[in-house]
Amino acid sequence: MAFRVAICGKGGVGKTTFAALTVRYLARELKKTVLAVDADPNATLGAMLGVAVDASVADIREETLEKKDSIPSGMSKDQFIEFKIQQCIAEEKGFDLLTMGRPEGPGCYCFVNALLRRYLERAAEDYPFVVIDNEAGMEHLSRRTDGAVDLLLVVTEPTVVGAESAKRIADLARKLRITVKRKGLVLNRVPPEGVAEAVRGRLEGVGLDVVGEIPQDDEVARCSANGESLLELPAESRMLAVVREVIDREVRRGKKGA
Repeated sequence: MAFRVAICGKGGVGKTTFAALTVRYLARELKKTVLAVDADPNATLGAMLGVAVDASVADIREETLEKKDSIPSGMSKDQFIEFKIQQCIAEEKGFDLLTMGRPEGPGCYCFVNALLRRYLERAAEDYPFVVIDNEAGMEHLSRRTDGAVDLLLVVTEPTVVGAESAKRIADLARKLRITVKRKGLVLNRVPPEGVAEAVRGRLEGVGLDVVGEIPQDDEVARCSANGESLLELPAESRMLAVVREVIDREVRRGKKGA
């Protein structure tokens, strides 16, 4: 069974960057096959990994529920949806990417969601690791992950506002209908002078241990500004160094406690 890493945080804090570098580290450096799931409606994980995304699970929902004539004769709806989900997966060297797409609109999607949950459960058996890039609300995670998340990382910036946002996300995580085995807080874009004492005080109220502090990284900022894949980021990147440390330590602890 795959070790599942879920990463969340409000927009603009570097959450997807951390997710992309996690995929890079596991796939390129540790040589582990990874299923990357972009569960953020903004869907930028593919771009950060240098992958062109042609279709999403949201497209399947629309096609199945609104264009029922598109289902070939002789094929059940279950078979059609699973076939289309498989087509959505972009296969890359060392990892595959599944993009969820925008949240559902009006109407009942229970049937499609149930099939998708079942599909992801089976697919996870083929990968040592699943890395899920979530939106702050984590709707995709709560609706479509049946079972447990081994490691949940909340990414935020070292500011008072960032601490308050992290607390809201941590409180929401405790209410999810899934089991989260380990949780941690990652501080991104930490200034050279470190985290202010006022912020440290607020972080103590989040209820999560700080498992990583990432300094400002000009190379990451340059890649983002130029739209370059983070797979091309120099190996000596300071952010990548923290990702290595956090993932190695927390995955080791998670597996030891399994």
